[in-house]
Amino acid sequence: MMEVIVTDERDERFIDFCMSFGCVLDEPQVVLLLDNYTSIVGCASFKVYDADSIEINSLFIDSRKNREELSYKLIKQLEKIAIDLEFKASYASLDENDLALEIFQKLDYQIVSSDDGVLIKKEFRSLI
Repeated sequence: MMEVIVTDERDERFIDFCMSFGCVLDEPQVVLLLDNYTSIVGCASFKVYDADSIEINSLFIDSRKNREELSYKLIKQLEKIAIDLEFKASYASLDENDLALEIFQKLDYQIVSSDDGVLIKKEFRSLI
């Protein structure tokens, strides 16, 4: 059983977890932490990309087991928050060989540019 914690870039747990992957993110953003009740095992975050879109700018999972499942859980939760905030699309920038590319593509992200790395995008479906 795991708990998803919604926080922001100032959360020390997020800062420490990102630093364990050699990453520092200090821009204002929505942050999700995945807690297995003994430690943080994953995190994901987004920032505003433009007036209608967000950019998922971190996705770290500290587990060999269930890595894909945990990634889906965090991405879907970020998308739900973005939709609730009335954003219409989500972007992510990845390296060509990033393992997350396949996960994003399974969640209906499309490649929109591959000039300098890979830019992917997902349009959120309107319920109206």
